[in-house]
Amino acid sequence: MRQYHKLVGRRLAAAILGLGVAVAATACGASQADVMLPKKPAHAALVKVAPPSARQLVVTAYEGYWQATNQAVDSDSQATAKSLIASYVPAGAVSTLLKGMEQLWQRGEMAFGAPVFHIMTVKLTGSKTAAVHDCIDLSHTGFQNRKTGQIVGGLGQSHD
Repeated sequence: MRQYHKLVGRRLAAAILGLGVAVAATACGASQADVMLPKKPAHAALVKVAPPSARQLVVTAYEGYWQATNQAVDSDSQATAKSLIASYVPAGAVSTLLKGMEQLWQRGEMAFGAPVFHIMTVKLTGSKTAAVHDCIDLSHTGFQNRKTGQIVGGLGQSHD
């Protein structure tokens, strides 16, 4: 009886495989379908997109700062780090940030994780400045040993 089931199973599998090959051969035949192409391309209309609001620009810059800082720490290069953070921080703060990164590099550390943003408000405080109220979650971000991957320090709590 067992031999019978094996034989039936094999024949059924062969029949299904054969049917699949036949369908594929029919669907993917060598003949090409006749298709009429339009004489002129269809008229396309451009959609107007509203420029980003001041709030959107500030939030993008704020989130970009965090990403650029992580990339700068991971670069292990003062020149690369400076180019990554230069557009996000005042010129006077760049050297201070680089000194902190230099200490991380000397210890063989790199960044891990990324903050989770919970932006509450954005207030424009000047022509090129803004204040962001963010209940940022830094609980899954910090520093790790570049070689071993061991976590050596965190950046903060879940609601800083």
